[in-house]
Amino acid sequence: MPTTVTELTTETIDGVLETVLEERARSLDLRGVRFADPYALLLLDLLVLGAKERRSGLRIDWPEAPVVRRWMRAMGFFAEIGEAAPPSARDARSALQPITAITDEERIGRVVDGFHHRLEERYPLTESARRTLTAIMIELFQNIPHHSNATGNVADPHGIAAMQDYEDSIFLAIADKGVGLRGSLGLREGYEGITDSQALNSILHDGLSRFADAGRGGELQRIVGVVRSWDGAFALRSGTALLYFNELGGDVYDVPDFPGVQLAIRIPLRLFEAETVDAQGAFRFNDDHAG
Repeated sequence: MPTTVTELTTETIDGVLETVLEERARSLDLRGVRFADPYALLLLDLLVLGAKERRSGLRIDWPEAPVVRRWMRAMGFFAEIGEAAPPSARDARSALQPITAITDEERIGRVVDGFHHRLEERYPLTESARRTLTAIMIELFQNIPHHSNATGNVADPHGIAAMQDYEDSIFLAIADKGVGLRGSLGLREGYEGITDSQALNSILHDGLSRFADAGRGGELQRIVGVVRSWDGAFALRSGTALLYFNELGGDVYDVPDFPGVQLAIRIPLRLFEAETVDAQGAFRFNDDHAG
């Protein structure tokens, strides 16, 4: 793909990764970007940090559109990657939830509370919506300290999350640069040497975890079921495999190799307007909350 892009979204960010990681581009022209979503922003964040760690000298021309610059600054993107924000007009609209570090398990409750506080400032959450979203966020955030450094060889898995609202939906994105699904599940006896696609399918279709104990695993499988029942959109990316679906359908796709796990959930706003979440069966944890 060309190094000039006009959107940074769930559907386009892998083209950016291909340009930098496979085509070895030393520069990336984002000046024409007119829209970006949180999932793409988190992947761009990890891409930039990875380039700095490798000292690869990646130069990026940042978006010129004021609305995009304001949003990226409000999301805390430039501070997160350790760069000064390009000049822009005063922020017109804050991010629903700026980029937030997901580090150890002890902080996850406070992080979830912060996400909910910001969400409730704009939307009246029903009890069922609040209960289900809390369970989903806790499980997804816990996956970072539980699994991102399963091998013990990752100095900094760099777990991060962010959230944004749109006219018709809430968009939650979570990402890390840890060992990935294959690296974690591959520690389980009998699953050594599996591919990224095989690991993704085993976790989502069979409910497996790197832990063979009864009652472990299945949480991502249940989350996928809930998002489907809501007519939402879901993306789960790890290594060279991406599962993506929306209300029109989806599939597993081959993507450029990238470390860790990146995930996005888009939830229709109508679910916040009435007691509709439990109609399709609210998400529930296993007793041990294990992923």
